[in-house]
Amino acid sequence: MTEKEERSEEQQEKRRTRREERRDGEKKMSAGRIARNIFLSLIILALLAVAGVYIYGMVYFKDHFFMHTTINGFDASQLTVEDVESRIAAVIAGYSLEIDERGGITETITADQIDYHYVSKGEVQAFKDSQKLYEWPFYLKREISYTFDSSAQYDEELLKQAVDQLQCLDEEKVTRPADAYIDFLEGKYQVMPEVEGNLLKKAEVVGLIQEAVDFARVKVSLEEKDCYEKPARRQDDEVLAKTVEKLNTCISTDLTYLFGEHSEKVDADRVRGWLSYDDDGSVELDKDAIKAFVAEMADKYDTADRPRTFKTHSGSEVTVDGGSYGWLMDQDATCDYLIDAIWSGNTGDTYAEYAQTAVSWYNSDLGDSYVEIDLGSQHVWLYIDGEEAVSTDCVSGLASDPSRKTPEGTYTLYYKESPSVLKGENNEYETKVTYWMPFNGGIGLHDASWRSSFGGNIYQTDGSHGCVNLPPAAAKEIYDRVYDGIPIICYY
Repeated sequence: MTEKEERSEEQQEKRRTRREERRDGEKKMSAGRIARNIFLSLIILALLAVAGVYIYGMVYFKDHFFMHTTINGFDASQLTVEDVESRIAAVIAGYSLEIDERGGITETITADQIDYHYVSKGEVQAFKDSQKLYEWPFYLKREISYTFDSSAQYDEELLKQAVDQLQCLDEEKVTRPADAYIDFLEGKYQVMPEVEGNLLKKAEVVGLIQEAVDFARVKVSLEEKDCYEKPARRQDDEVLAKTVEKLNTCISTDLTYLFGEHSEKVDADRVRGWLSYDDDGSVELDKDAIKAFVAEMADKYDTADRPRTFKTHSGSEVTVDGGSYGWLMDQDATCDYLIDAIWSGNTGDTYAEYAQTAVSWYNSDLGDSYVEIDLGSQHVWLYIDGEEAVSTDCVSGLASDPSRKTPEGTYTLYYKESPSVLKGENNEYETKVTYWMPFNGGIGLHDASWRSSFGGNIYQTDGSHGCVNLPPAAAKEIYDRVYDGIPIICYY
């Protein structure tokens, strides 16, 4: 093959190659165009589908609530206004109010009792109308919640009747509250606990229940809302505590008044009868009753200015009247002491207060040391510590002259004086004596040196001016042994 032929064949080959390349390019361009067309078609179809769903959703949610919608706490998703209102009406028709009472008791008022029912005021429709339909896709995930006070109605008269029928307001089943109080129990005063009771303040109960129904509340507690009447005073009341303390201090008093071998008790039982108290904490002692008690003791044990039975030297008993000797209670001072002692709760043995005392509670108050003068037998005895120390005859006042007769009675020695001068009331006489021992005004024991005899019946015709005349030796012996205040008893 020639060179020319070789060039010609080479050119033809190049032309074939270019044609094949052109055909391949055209094929590739055609396939890409087809793919693009298919893709675009799919996108258009997808957009059409989304648009369809969106439009369908707008149409659907025109009459339905969006997804994830709650109304007054329940799921209203995809419900119509009628569906929601029907559900609300059903909930309201099932309404009941639980009333919690004291003592764990519960009562209930139901919708049927008060004709409690739903009345639409357009709230649900308003919620529905507030939905922006074009936003419905957002609520496939987003939540929306509506609340409103359910438009319920009830019969107020029926509610009043239902409240009136509550057991907690039945007066026959009600325990009224009672205040804490003071009582005497087991030997002491105590504050007894209050009674809470279960008496209700009806007006407050009615108001509370009506408010609960108005706001569709399902439970109320009468205790928490302070609907019960309360005791005015509780066991921890400070005034009651102080009152009890005072009372118990008073009844802790345990005094024994001593009157020789006899005694009188002032203890809790007696003091309780004199005590009184009131709600303001005031504790009082019945002073009149205490005065009466003291007066009774004085009447029982006072011996001054009263006849006394005396066992004489011979062993016989005589009743001796007159004189001022003996026990005489100071009733006012004794009352004052006793009142103070009760307030303080004093205990132990004690003695009355006296305006006048005797030396003893035995032997007719004379004790063991005294002077006995038997005016009938004209004899004098001195006893010291129960033993006869002196025994002597005497001459007493002139028996036939009442102004000179020595009076009987019980006395004490005022004082003793040696020597002394005795003078008559109108200075009708003046007599010197060595031993003077007065015991009854101007009457006393003294020596009578001018007399030669004593005793017998001398006093009936030649008696003294009232004094008791003694032999000088006996007078000295008595003078030396007696002392101021020694009892002297004179009798006939």
